[in-house]
Amino acid sequence: MESLLADVRYAARSLWKSPGFTAIAVLTLGLGIGANSAIFTLVDAVLLRRPAGVVEPNRLVSIYTSDFSSGDFGTSSYPDFEAIRAERQVFASVAAYSFQPVSLSTGEQAEMLNATLVSAEYFSLLGLVPGAGRLIGPDDVTAPGTSPVAVVSHGMWRTRFGGEPGAVGRTVRVNGREFTVIGVTPPGFRGLQGVLENELWIPITMDPALDADDLTSMGNRSFLVVGRLADGVTAEQAQARLTALARSRFEQFPDWWRTVRGDGRKLTLRPESYARVPPQGRAVVVTMSAMLMIVVGLVLLIACANIANLLLARATGRAREIAVRLSLGATRRRLVQQLLTESVLIALLGGVAGLAAAGWVADLIVRLRPPVSFPVRLAVETDARVLWFTLGVSLLTGIVFGLLPALRASRPQLVAELKGDVVRRRAGSRYGLRDLLVVGQLAVSLVLLVGAALFLRSLGRAQAVDPGFDAENVVLMSFALEAQGYNQARTRAFYDQLLERARALPGVEGATLATSVPLGGSYGRRGTRIEGYTPGPGESTEINWNVVGADYFRVMRVPVMRGRAFTGLDRDGAPLVVVINEAFARRYWPGEDPIGKGISVTGAEGPFRPVVGVVADGKYRSLAEDPLPYMYLPFGQQYRAWMTLHVRSAGDPGPVLARLRQEVQSLDPNLPIVNPTTLKEQIGIAVLPQRLAATLLSAFGVLAVLLAVIGLYGVMAYAVSQRTREFGIRTALGATWRDVVRQVVGEGLLLAGTGLVIGLAVAAAVTRFARAFLFDVSPLDPVAFGAVTLLLLGVTAVASYVPARRATRVDPMVALRYE
Repeated sequence: MESLLADVRYAARSLWKSPGFTAIAVLTLGLGIGANSAIFTLVDAVLLRRPAGVVEPNRLVSIYTSDFSSGDFGTSSYPDFEAIRAERQVFASVAAYSFQPVSLSTGEQAEMLNATLVSAEYFSLLGLVPGAGRLIGPDDVTAPGTSPVAVVSHGMWRTRFGGEPGAVGRTVRVNGREFTVIGVTPPGFRGLQGVLENELWIPITMDPALDADDLTSMGNRSFLVVGRLADGVTAEQAQARLTALARSRFEQFPDWWRTVRGDGRKLTLRPESYARVPPQGRAVVVTMSAMLMIVVGLVLLIACANIANLLLARATGRAREIAVRLSLGATRRRLVQQLLTESVLIALLGGVAGLAAAGWVADLIVRLRPPVSFPVRLAVETDARVLWFTLGVSLLTGIVFGLLPALRASRPQLVAELKGDVVRRRAGSRYGLRDLLVVGQLAVSLVLLVGAALFLRSLGRAQAVDPGFDAENVVLMSFALEAQGYNQARTRAFYDQLLERARALPGVEGATLATSVPLGGSYGRRGTRIEGYTPGPGESTEINWNVVGADYFRVMRVPVMRGRAFTGLDRDGAPLVVVINEAFARRYWPGEDPIGKGISVTGAEGPFRPVVGVVADGKYRSLAEDPLPYMYLPFGQQYRAWMTLHVRSAGDPGPVLARLRQEVQSLDPNLPIVNPTTLKEQIGIAVLPQRLAATLLSAFGVLAVLLAVIGLYGVMAYAVSQRTREFGIRTALGATWRDVVRQVVGEGLLLAGTGLVIGLAVAAAVTRFARAFLFDVSPLDPVAFGAVTLLLLGVTAVASYVPARRATRVDPMVALRYE
């Protein structure tokens, strides 16, 4: 321990005496370690972090009911939850929960947030200890509308109520109704949804939007189910019991438990971690997370190579000191230990800088508001797991980049160094350790830049796709009027007044309403019966749909190909109507005129709605989708409380958005506006994976190239300084400055060329794994590969040219007298 402390003191003094070297090394490692810590912070929040305060989370399981036609990982009905809860042989407890956007007011202006609706067992199942007061229990879950109570998060308790114990017992207004705060969750608990911030929990039976049959109908499948395995029960045993229960439910309720194929639905059990990310998107999230961790790992590898090069250069300057210490009896092991201590100290300082960078990135992510039509708050922070990760990466980094230089430095040529002779690099020698490090840096940089170029081209191709509507100059804002206590009559009156005022604003070309924004991440399907069409075995006729207002197609500039669009006359009491797209007509009535054909959206006994119009196909769920059958119902005949206002302006939508805010406030000062934005920004969610990958890979790729070029410059500058006498002799013998430049730049390009060839081979092998994330771009796209190769050749030529120009300024007489 004494020797270690002595090494630490010696390393600190040595670094203090070389502030330039220390600053560059710490900054370089800070960037590399910071990138790793930042991405790990995000991955930890999304995939790894267990719910805080939960007792024995390894015994928690998520339970899913398969959907009618779209997979095994669907939500469950409340009656199905009750049937699962009765399986006491395998579950100690089972709870249901779901999410509902609500309007919350604590005395100030109301705001929208996501509330978690929970059954009586939710908090006891998790084993949570309240931060204050008590949590929801069986006594709180009674008939709808009785004694409304709520539990708030520890974060809300601190920010909204100042952390005062008296906050328990206060009332808050949720959707216009008063709820009594009975307790506070423990610090750090945000629910079971990983990265999503939850701030309010209320009993399911007290959901202000609850319909009378929502807890009795098996058609309302909106609940997530979590269970705690009984003592001694394995997940396999619980799954076997759920499989038997699913068969029993199908036998009892064949109409409700039938899939599109005619067989029974399934109950699927997964570890609690599956609830952190929706299972349907888990594979994509895991793949993207792995890709990002590999990318930042490569950036750190380049930073390590750079520091190793710096340490090799530093060791050259300290060669005589090390030779003297060896001659006085120091062992090589002792020298390696001391040099490694210096490397680890540099890495730890870099880790501190990296942790600060990761914290800044986490704060940036928290402030991020995804372009979706419902309120989302992200919970990302640097916790103890991130601290340990950063410490581990720092220690490993210090050993990785310090070991080879330490071993090399501890083997000086003793006689030459003690005599003061300069051990020069032999002219024409190739691929020393420093050269190999630069080759590796350039190879890794090319891989990162090729990935960035592929995603940039993919993003460009995606943005060039015609979505079937005009997204320019359209303002959006959504309203959850039901959450404010509006009934149907009051809701329709509000929307009528808002549309009238919006259309009267200067610069407004049109205004309308819609439930879903195309490519905005919100969409739904509805079972239909189609006149004259008989579905085949296992064929689903669930159709994507939207409820829209009059003037929708003109405002969105969707061409009407046949028939007519909706008008203000399509309202309650008028004949029911529907508009479809061309893909619907081609799929179900090929070669026929669809105008006048009927579609039922209310089951086997429901009336047919005649088709009055056919509009052009568009993109509804993703830019890569094939044309989907789609139908539109008029808002006047299909009531929805949650609607999004669409307003098209003649020019810049900014002033129109500001005026619309004023109009809404004048109609209802307490009404929160959800996600006021533009259509162009909203549909950005359609290219979010490509944009995220392109942005991150570009940033990391540029950082990698910068580090690699600095490394190349350092190698070439060091080589030039070691060959001063050689260049002087060449100049004295008649070599021109062009000859010297050509030689030095040629050596630099040879290094670069070797690295680029290796990088091209590696990139060709690994980019195929990104195929699923690329839009209309080949993983071996020649434009991306060619552009990156030329770019790196150009920057390496510049990095080599600067030391080459310095070599041309060598005075032959001075060089001949050099040592």
